[in-house]
Amino acid sequence: MTIRHALTLSTSILAGCFAATQASAAEEQGVVSSDVIIVQARRVSESILDVPISLTVASGEELNERGVRSLEDIALITPNLTTTGGSAASNSFSIRGLSSTSNNPGIESGIGLYVDDVYIGKSFAFMTALSDIERVEVLRGPQGTLYGRNTVGGAINVFTREPGDTATAGGDITYGNYDYVQARADVSGPISQGALYGALSGIIRKRDGVLKDFARDKSYRDLDVWGLRGKLRAELGEATSVTVIGDVYRDNSVDGLEDIKEGALAPLDPFPLDDRKIGTNFNSFSHREATGISARLAHDFGGAELVAVTAYREQRVDALIDQDFSVADISFTGRRQHQSQFSQELRLSFDAGESLGFVIGGYYLSENVAARTTANLGMDAIGTSETALTDARIGTEAVAGFGSAEIRFADNLVATIGLRYSHESKDLRFAQSLSPGAFMPIAGIAVEVPEMTDSYSQGALTGDATLTYRPSNETMLYASYRRGFKAGGFNATLVATVPDTLDFKAEFVDNYEIGGRANLLDGALRFSGAVFYLDYSDKQEQTRVGTFFQVSNAASASARGFEFELTGRPAQWLQIMGGIGYVDAEYDSYPNCDPFGSNCSGNALQNAPKLTLNGAVRVEKEVGTDLSIVALTQVSHTSNAYIYVDNSPAFRQEAKTLVNARIGIGAVDDAWRLSAWANNLLNSHAIEYSQAFLGTTSAYVTTPRTFGLTLSARY
Repeated sequence: MTIRHALTLSTSILAGCFAATQASAAEEQGVVSSDVIIVQARRVSESILDVPISLTVASGEELNERGVRSLEDIALITPNLTTTGGSAASNSFSIRGLSSTSNNPGIESGIGLYVDDVYIGKSFAFMTALSDIERVEVLRGPQGTLYGRNTVGGAINVFTREPGDTATAGGDITYGNYDYVQARADVSGPISQGALYGALSGIIRKRDGVLKDFARDKSYRDLDVWGLRGKLRAELGEATSVTVIGDVYRDNSVDGLEDIKEGALAPLDPFPLDDRKIGTNFNSFSHREATGISARLAHDFGGAELVAVTAYREQRVDALIDQDFSVADISFTGRRQHQSQFSQELRLSFDAGESLGFVIGGYYLSENVAARTTANLGMDAIGTSETALTDARIGTEAVAGFGSAEIRFADNLVATIGLRYSHESKDLRFAQSLSPGAFMPIAGIAVEVPEMTDSYSQGALTGDATLTYRPSNETMLYASYRRGFKAGGFNATLVATVPDTLDFKAEFVDNYEIGGRANLLDGALRFSGAVFYLDYSDKQEQTRVGTFFQVSNAASASARGFEFELTGRPAQWLQIMGGIGYVDAEYDSYPNCDPFGSNCSGNALQNAPKLTLNGAVRVEKEVGTDLSIVALTQVSHTSNAYIYVDNSPAFRQEAKTLVNARIGIGAVDDAWRLSAWANNLLNSHAIEYSQAFLGTTSAYVTTPRTFGLTLSARY
């Protein structure tokens, strides 16, 4: 399907919405102002027009209307942000071509995820179902000063709704095809007016799988999720508040891959390719859970504000997956991992006169990871059964101090300089054992590795320098330099040879950027954009080693590109939104990118599509005096990309274009609303991830068309 066809369909849908609302009273045409958007991208509350960062922000209401149910769906509305399918337990985000895709417990993601100011470590801990969200902010490019740890690609900030002086309650219930059921509810308000406030929210999501297992009367790629979050805020006088947040999350969804190319396993699967049917010889399972508690202290000294955030989190995953997705006993893999982290952050923001402003602070994190990985070859593969098992324990301590100074040369000219010193130390214990048998070592799949220990320690100085110019109150231009750092780590997963060392080096990136944003026509048109150049050194990349994966360092890589976004409201009833992102990323020098001495220099970065596009049209028309109709159509497009560093044409993410639509009727004040929706309206079928086993290629393919009804209410 082409973008032109998608846009034609979108126009047709919206034309029907216009026709349905022609009987409503004519509304006044002309310029329509928009509210000021407040963000915390620089750790203080400020207008987005003051923020010299390439940034996309979406409110909870906008996310609901645009069908964003999970954090991965944010990519549908964000230029140069993409996600890679394959496993819910190893979610991968890519910003400007930088991604970290790995089940390896010894590597960190290059995209920092923060929920209510708390950093979430490890990719499998990205519990992404969204409920009771105030807003989501996506920061593109390294955030080396105020965020620091593992934000070489950018950061994603999720803010949950704060309880206020007025009691509120709301929720929604959804039913769709594949027996999809979602229920969300929230309540918040004062417990003791002026002294104690509370909020409680919950979510349940269930859906049958879109892949049918013909051998076991089961389905895969299902949804089985629930979560709860509670929040208490105590006002300790006019200047001090303490907010305590607790959350728990469970996800028993099981992913699966379908065959797209026949190989040695073809006789074991009687169904044609690309039919969303598979066969397995046992019930695969996956269990994930996350729990956490945090406390945020804020005190206003009058001219200065102190914020202290203390948090403890635990995440677990336990999974056993049929690796070949056939009825034969060929291979399965298992994964059990537990991660715990304690973090403490202090920030002080203040002004020193009218021309100087400062943010200074410190950060500490202690993390422990215990991981066990198994790989099994079964009777139908080698005539017997052999198992390789790895045990890894990793301890991490990270400390940092940072400061950012804002120098106001004039009302319309500001320079910002920031520095951060980070130090990380890691310790590893690793061992790999084999069950009796000789096939795995002979075939180069796995070998016996006696317990070995390793350690890593490194400090780094990162920072940023930005010059901001305001030609007018509604226009901002900036030029910036930012440096990011991601510490090294360990290949704490299955290995095919006895290693001399398991570690890999730290990664650095320099980002050069020019951008700006503007509110035009009295706020009826908002525009933002940036052009950038990224220079990586020792970029950490995942490479295939036989059946499994290892992390190595590319000597150097670079990326250049741009992103632009606009939002227009030419009339009270009409809103138009759109965005485009482009990135050209390649390995400048990457010799010996695999154990066979291959040279990947000049190849495109893995999981780095060049083009991302999104657009949406929203119509809201009153019907009589009490009802309104709201319709929204959204189109997103992502170009193709290579899955692996060797740029093998057999393993590519296919280009995909998705069309989502929604129309609903409800009370003018949104006290209730009934909406019909459809996602992937044209039933796009694109490969997002693929892998090969015994000549058969299996893939994670775009979720098929889904549709349903949602009834929401708010008091």
